[in-house]
Amino acid sequence: MPRAVLLVLVLLLAAGAGVGSYLAFRPEPPKPVVEPTHPAVEPPAHADPKAAADRPKLVVLVVFDQMRGDYLARWADLYGPDGFERMKKGGIWFSECHIPYACTSTGPGHASLSTGAPPSVHGIIENEWYDRKSAAKMYCCQPTRPYALVPPLAADPKASTSRGSAIGYSPERLLAQTVADALFEETKGKGRVFSLSIKDRTAVLMGGQHPTGAYCFDTRDGKFHTGAYYGRDAAHPWVTEFNNAKRSDAWFDQKWERFKPELDYVKSSGPDDAPGEAPGFNGQGRTFPHPFRGKLEAPAKPYYEAVEASPAGNEMLFELVQKAVAAEKLGRGDAPDLLCVSFSSNDLIGHLYGPDSQEVLDVTLRADAIIGRFLKFLDAEVGAGQYAMVVTADHGVCPLPELASTRAKYPTAARKTVKELADGLEAALTAMYGKVGDAPTRWLELFDDDVWPWVYLKYESIEARKLKVDDVAAAACDWLANNPGFIETAFTRKELEGSAPAPAKPFRAAAALAYRPDRCGDVLVIPKPGVLVTKYPTGTNHGSPQPYDAHIPFLVYGAGVPALGERKEKVSSLSVAPTLAWGLGLPALKHAALYPPEAIPVKR
Repeated sequence: MPRAVLLVLVLLLAAGAGVGSYLAFRPEPPKPVVEPTHPAVEPPAHADPKAAADRPKLVVLVVFDQMRGDYLARWADLYGPDGFERMKKGGIWFSECHIPYACTSTGPGHASLSTGAPPSVHGIIENEWYDRKSAAKMYCCQPTRPYALVPPLAADPKASTSRGSAIGYSPERLLAQTVADALFEETKGKGRVFSLSIKDRTAVLMGGQHPTGAYCFDTRDGKFHTGAYYGRDAAHPWVTEFNNAKRSDAWFDQKWERFKPELDYVKSSGPDDAPGEAPGFNGQGRTFPHPFRGKLEAPAKPYYEAVEASPAGNEMLFELVQKAVAAEKLGRGDAPDLLCVSFSSNDLIGHLYGPDSQEVLDVTLRADAIIGRFLKFLDAEVGAGQYAMVVTADHGVCPLPELASTRAKYPTAARKTVKELADGLEAALTAMYGKVGDAPTRWLELFDDDVWPWVYLKYESIEARKLKVDDVAAAACDWLANNPGFIETAFTRKELEGSAPAPAKPFRAAAALAYRPDRCGDVLVIPKPGVLVTKYPTGTNHGSPQPYDAHIPFLVYGAGVPALGERKEKVSSLSVAPTLAWGLGLPALKHAALYPPEAIPVKR
C-alpha cells in the first residue's frame, strides 16, 4: 500500500474512532476505539539473508527531552566531531522530522516514540487528563492500585512528589504495544530491555509492560528507583551501588559553569539574563554560574531539583547508563537488547530559560559531548558495528514571548494563562444561556494547566439547565476561537469524530490524531504562533502543533544503517518506533502507523 494512502487511512481511523451518536444531553459512552491495521514491515533479514549478520546486538534509543529539531543545524559549527556530527556523517540525519499530532507533551511524545502510534491509539493524550469515571485527574503513568518504590523511599513517603502520581507508577494506561513489548514477545524474554530516565513517565512509557528494568530519579531522596509494579523486591545491584555511593550528591559544592568558556555565548544564543527567564531552583538564578547548594547545609530535595534542572542531571543519568551496559553485558547475549534513555534535564532547563538562552545552548553542547562519549563507550564495550543508535526528542518548545526576536517572528506572541481563558469562557456561557436564580452555573468541570489544551465541560450543570452538551461545546468552541484574540482555532468532539460538518480549520488532522474519546475533553484549543499559555510568570512551555513544538531531531546510526548524511524529506515522528523495530529484526509493531522512512533499507 502506498505510504500516502496508508497515512490517510490512519488519519481517517483516528478521526472516526469515536462516538457515533449522542443522548439528549450527555454524550453516549465512547465505543471501543478501532485500532488501525497495517501491512507487516519485514525486517532486513527477510529481504536479504546476509542482513542477519549486520543486525545490531544492541539498539539504543536516546531521547533528549525538549530538543528542538533546529538545534542540530543552528549550532552545527559548535559541535565536536564525535557526537551529533559523527551520527550525521556516518548515518542518516532526518532534518525535517515532525510530530503529526496536536498535543506535544512529554507523555504523548514518549508513548508515540515507543509505539509508533498517535495518542488517538496509544491513549496517552497528555501528561494528565480528567477521568470522568473517578471524577479526578489521571496521571499518564498512574497505576490502578498503589505500588511502592523499589528501593523504598529514603524520605517521608508523604512528602510531595516533584511530578507524577503519589501512588507509584506503571504502564497500565498505555494502550499500544511498544518496541520493548514486541522484543519481549518475539524473543520470549531473552531480549533484555532497560529504560532509564530522570522522569518517571519517560522511563515507564519507553519500557513498556515487561522491561528488565525501568528506573527514574526521585528528588525526595536523590536516588534512582523502580516500581513494585514490575515485580522486583530489590533494585539491580548496579543501581544499588550507584545509590549507595550517593553519586547525586557530587555537585553539592559546585556551580554550573559554561561548558565552553572561550565561546561567545551571546553571539551564539543571546544575553545571559533575558526577559522572561525563570530564576531556577534552590537559588540557581538567571545568570552563570548557577550554584547548587543554595542555603542548604546538606543535600536535600531543593538541591536535587537544582541538579536535575542542570546538565548535572544528564551527567548523573549517563553514569548510570554506562553501569547498566557494563554490568548487564548488553549487546552480548543470544538475542538483541534494547536500551532506552531519556535525558530530562534538557527539558527542565528549557522550561526555565527558553530555547534562545545561554543555558539551553550550554546543555545542548553538553548533549553533543555526551553522544560522543556514548558512542566511544559502546565502541569499546559492545563493539563498533555491533550496535545501532537513534537520537530524537519528544517535542520542541515555544520561544519566550517577551523576547524582541520572538515578537518579530510571531507578531501574536504573548504570555497568557489558562485561568483568564477559563474565567472568560465561564462568563461567556453564562451570558449566552442566562442565570438561574442568583447562583451562576458552573460550566467547566476542568480547564487548567494540567489538562491544557483540553476543556472538560460540567455535564451535571448542563443537564440541570436542560441543555445539550454538544450545543454548549459548540458555543464554547466558537467563543474560544473567535473572542480571546490569541487562539488559532478550537475543535469540538463532533468535529474531531467527523460526525458533524466542520469548516476548514488549520491543524484538523493533528487534532484528530490527538483525540481519544474516552479520555479527552469536549473542546481542544490551539493557540496562535508565539502564544504561551501557562500559569507561570516566567519560563516557557510546549504542547501545541506549531512548528517550534512539533519539529524534532531524528538521527539513525550504526549497524545496518547506510551513511547517507542529511535527508531533507519530511518524515513523521511515528516512524521512530518502526525504525527501532527494524534494527531489532522485529515484525511490524501492532499499532504503528507507518513504515520506517524510505532511506532505511527495509523490504516494503
